[in-house]
Amino acid sequence: MVVSSEYRGKGLNIGSQILDFLKGWFRSFDNKTGCRFIVVDAYNNEKTLHFYEKNGFKPLYKTEQEERAFLELNPEQPLETRFMFFDLKLK
Repeated sequence: MVVSSEYRGKGLNIGSQILDFLKGWFRSFDNKTGCRFIVVDAYNNEKTLHFYEKNGFKPLYKTEQEERAFLELNPEQPLETRFMFFDLKLK
C-alpha cells in the first residue's frame, strides 16, 4: 500500500483511512474471507514502522535478530523490511 507523495504528509491521514476501511471490511459480518490477521511486510525505517504501530500493527518477531534468523540472512545483509500484523478479532 502506498499513498502518492502528492498527498503524503498533508494531514489527510489517507494511509490510516485506507487501513481503517480494510479493517472494517474484514470485520464486517458479511465478509466471508475467514481472515483473522492483516500482515504487512513494512519497510524497516522508523517512519514506516511508527505509521503501522500507530494503526495497531505489531511486529511479528520480538527482535530484529529473531526476524533475521527466520529469514536466514547473513550478518552483513540488511533487514530491509519487518513483518507486522494486525489482529482482526474484536476484543
